[in-house]
Amino acid sequence: MRLIFFTLFTLTFLNAGGGVLDVDWSSIDNSQQKPSAPYPSVLRDGIKDVHLPVYLSASYAYDKNMMVVAGENFYSVSFKLDGASVVFEGDKTFQESVAPTNPEFQKIVKQTPPVEYVESEGMMIAEFNRHGVNYAITVECDEPKTDGRCTEQSFVQKLYRHLVMVGGRR
Repeated sequence: MRLIFFTLFTLTFLNAGGGVLDVDWSSIDNSQQKPSAPYPSVLRDGIKDVHLPVYLSASYAYDKNMMVVAGENFYSVSFKLDGASVVFEGDKTFQESVAPTNPEFQKIVKQTPPVEYVESEGMMIAEFNRHGVNYAITVECDEPKTDGRCTEQSFVQKLYRHLVMVGGRR
């Protein structure tokens, strides 16, 4: 599972360790958890045991042609597109530990934008942190040098702007 760049950057030079991040459930808007119609069974069954908020772009939440890989502390939901694929991931595990009260950590966290768009290895990625959980939306194209979905931020930005919570449990 891909770790968010910010997490790697921030935590690699601090204390070694690892573990599971705490989810800030109090900051979740519960109205986002009420779908207008039942989600496909592949999604419902795939994320039923995930202990973090699960986000997908609204335009993909009802697409039955998805692949779901999930565990208690992570999920990955992928979709095949014409000439590309898109993956929505959430992960509350981390490889390094740092005290939230560490002044250096606080300074770095305050400088972090709500979402970071990264073009890397022919993919366009939106990385963000919500509720104390690391999330990523990754778009990978068959023709990464010429497909606008992988050369421009607009496609992944639209996916990010239309995120809805489709599940997750405490």
